[in-house]
Amino acid sequence: MVVVVNKMDDPSVNWSQTRWNEIISNISPFLVKSGYAEGSFSFVPISGLTGDNILEPVDKKTCPWYSGPTLIQTLDTLPNEKRNPSGPLRIPVLDKTLDQGVIAHGKIESGTLNIGDKI
Repeated sequence: MVVVVNKMDDPSVNWSQTRWNEIISNISPFLVKSGYAEGSFSFVPISGLTGDNILEPVDKKTCPWYSGPTLIQTLDTLPNEKRNPSGPLRIPVLDKTLDQGVIAHGKIESGTLNIGDKI
């Protein structure tokens, strides 16, 4: 699991290592109590506004204390989940629209769906 800490460029934070350590020490116990194993999550500081440390590493002048991977590099290391194409069809509905009938939007989590199948 990846925990993204956004707004590191906020004027009240300004890429402060002290604030970063405070966030980590407050969130880590919550994640462990929520059922995640210690060490099964990674923290990545980013700036969503400027894009720092999302694709390209944050400038060392801006944040000299962080030398870890970017958000994209961290996401690329996550293992792919196994899909069961022969299992029961499971499609969580993410959205629906009413346009000439009901159109549901979702992602196939299990099973196989072919053109012409009635669901």
